[in-house]
Formats: sequence, structure tokens, C-alpha cells
Amino acid sequence: MIKELRGRRKRVCKKAILCAAFLLVFWMPAHPVEFHFKLGGGLTWLRPIDVNRAVRDWVEWNERESARNENWTYLGGNTPEIRLGYSFEGEFQFFLIPRLAFSVGAGFLYADLSAKDTEILIDKKQGPTQLVQPRTLGAIPLVFSLYTYLPLNERFRVYAKAGAGMAWAKHIEREGSKKETGKNYNYSLEENASARNPVYQAGLGLDFALESGVRFFLEGSYRWLRMTGFSGETGEGETGTLYHFEELSPELGFWQAKNRLSTEPPVGEDIRSVRETEVDFSGFSLILGIAIKF
Repeated sequence: MIKELRGRRKRVCKKAILCAAFLLVFWMPAHPVEFHFKLGGGLTWLRPIDVNRAVRDWVEWNERESARNENWTYLGGNTPEIRLGYSFEGEFQFFLIPRLAFSVGAGFLYADLSAKDTEILIDKKQGPTQLVQPRTLGAIPLVFSLYTYLPLNERFRVYAKAGAGMAWAKHIEREGSKKETGKNYNYSLEENASARNPVYQAGLGLDFALESGVRFFLEGSYRWLRMTGFSGETGEGETGTLYHFEELSPELGFWQAKNRLSTEPPVGEDIRSVRETEVDFSGFSLILGIAIKF
């Protein structure tokens, strides 16, 4: 079922790209084609549920284990979630007519939980120990879009856009610890996985002509991008697919959600709810930038 949905999304994406290319190549108007370059950056909102739950369960497991172990005392820490990231993008626009433009653009989406964000402190028998589980998410979308503009006056225009393309994403997870007085973390887990999936987006914007050939714009857009099919390599050089599953800690009676690379789906009596990890980059972006006419 999942493979069928992926295939359907890829076919829709290819059709959208072919239609846009057809408009560019065959619908050439009588007036000269204008070329613009857009460059912008801003904030993006996302909610990668599988990633956030794994971090949350890791914190809870350490709390429960500290309560069970007589020699451990849980001294506190954070239970963070990835919700806000950064978005940067650049586009080449080709104006077929004054109110219609075709564009090809690339961007970069970034969100993370640093070691400081995920730090928890446990007082063990040998002294206070800091534990961390930082995560890094990144995606590079390549999108073909169609713009339509509506002038409000000589300087202001509103516009709408829609597009489709492909995106390449990274998911990096590490887990480490150090004594409270130590300088560097000793990482016992390092996993780096990547994936490729279709991306779709739509948005509305307002631009303002500062002078001839230079415009500033403010744009809000929504992105549909659910990344699955991650594969990668661990710090020990082992390769596999990134799976999301729950693992039982019998002593605690706690099912802990994890994302782990494995050559085969995890199995066993203490394993359940196994599937490929999904990192949802879908969300709203608010971008401020500049457009320059060539």
C-alpha cells in the first residue's frame, strides 16, 4: 500500500513538471521574456512526530530508570520538540507575460535539537552525568512553480504560486554522555540517514517595487513533504533502513519509541509497531526576500 502511494505521488509530480515545462517551451508570447532572480529566507513550522516522540520517550525512560535504580537520582532536564526551523530559497523566474511566470528554484530547510536542548542530568554512583540525544533534520527541495500576479498599483502586486518537485532529506541522530565536569561528550550512537520524496507547495505573497528592477517580497506558503524510505549508515559503518518501533523495557513496563537503522525490520517479543520512519517536513513558511530583474 505504501509503495503504491509513493508511486502515485511520483507520477503526479512528473506530470506537473512536464506540464510546467510544456508551458515554458511551447507557450512563448510575442513580448520579450523577462528573467528575475528571487532570494529569500525566513521561518518554517514543522512537526516531525516520529522524531519528537523518540526524544520524549528517551527522556521518560531515563526518568523511570533513575527512579528504579537506588544509585541514581534524576536531577532534571528538558523534554524538547522540533516545531520551528529555518527556510532559505533561491529561484529563477521566467515571465511569459507580465502577469504569469514560470520558475525553477531550490531551497534549504533546517531544524534541530542541539545537545544543550536535549541535556538531562542524572546523579549516578560515580557522580553527576549529563546525557544528550541531539537530532538534526535538513531537506533540499527542487521545485518547479507557476506564478500569477495581480497589480494593486504602480508599486505593489499580490501573487499566488503553486509548484511541485523533488526533495532530498537528512536525519541525523546521536546519543552521548559525559561527566558534569567533562568537556566533550562520548557518543555511543551515531546514525546518518537520507531519503528522497516528492514535494508540493502553494503560497500567497506581496511584493513592492523599490526601484526599477528591484522588488522586495513577503510570502507565506504551505509545503507538503512527508519523507519516508530513509536509509543510511551508523558510526560503526553498518548500513540499513531507518525504522520506527517500540521496544519494551521489562523492568520498567515501558514501551519506548525509537528510530534505528537496521538491515531488516526489528523483530522479537519485546518489539512492536514496526514501520519505516516518517519525518514530516510539511508546514507553513514565512519568507522575506528580494527579487532582481536581469
